[in-house]
Amino acid sequence: MSPALVNSPDEIIAINTQMLWAGLQILRYNNTMLSHEDKVRLAAIADNEELWKLVRDASPDVLMNAISNKCLTEDMAVLIAKKKNTSSEVLGVLAADIRFKGSYQLKLSICKNPKTPPKITLSLLKFLRIFDLGDITKDQNIPIAIRQKIEYSLLEKAASLPSGVKVALAKRSSINIIISLLEKGDKNVVCSCLESPFLTEEHLCKVINAQSTKPLLIRAVSGHAKWSLRYRIKYSLVRNYHTPMADVTRFINTLKTNDLRELYADESLPSSTRPYIFNELSFRNKSVEIPREKRYNLSGDEDSELTDGD
Repeated sequence: MSPALVNSPDEIIAINTQMLWAGLQILRYNNTMLSHEDKVRLAAIADNEELWKLVRDASPDVLMNAISNKCLTEDMAVLIAKKKNTSSEVLGVLAADIRFKGSYQLKLSICKNPKTPPKITLSLLKFLRIFDLGDITKDQNIPIAIRQKIEYSLLEKAASLPSGVKVALAKRSSINIIISLLEKGDKNVVCSCLESPFLTEEHLCKVINAQSTKPLLIRAVSGHAKWSLRYRIKYSLVRNYHTPMADVTRFINTLKTNDLRELYADESLPSSTRPYIFNELSFRNKSVEIPREKRYNLSGDEDSELTDGD
């Protein structure tokens, strides 16, 4: 019986090196032929060309070794950070990697990844530009606590921002930011907010019905090509004191009879608007119930108090 062959340490190292080299050659042409274990080992030593293939792998183990590779570039790191299947552990290591400390794109990609631990995301928000922060507030995949933190920060800054920045921000932010800008912005900002695809009739009706709403906004909505055609918007505008009378009369002609009667009986309706509703109902040959004046009955004790006061 022949004795078993025993390899020396140097021979074992040489064999392992040959195996890794063979693995790299396989990876260069077809990485599907490699086992998961091979990919994990190769990720730490692969050069630029092979590393690009490995950073696209879905395995957390492969990615963890890949980000420790000295050949990892900023573009590779950004690609890993953008992947939705990248683990929170890998994202945490990337965020702390001193090689990419000055990379804005990496910080942005890490903050936009829903799997990034909230503590890390919050620590990086201060480095992001205002428009990128606005984009994040629209992303429903980002934890709501993060989005609310960003919204609060943007609302604090909004008052001091130039009008042009507010216009651009209105196009790239969540509905909460849009409503705030809508209520407080100038003409250009308001017009930009009204074009937002996130704005709905329900949102706009609440703003119109608010007592603090500025006349500028009401006039902008009244003359808007889209919103001035929506029935609920027209109804709300008729009730508003700041709606131009020319628009009020135009809207009244399109409202349903029952809604006109309801408006006519509404005590909060502007007194200047009520005659136009009366005329429209009369033109339609519909009966009109004239609101009665409020009367207050005084008891005998109250009468005596008034007399004593005299």
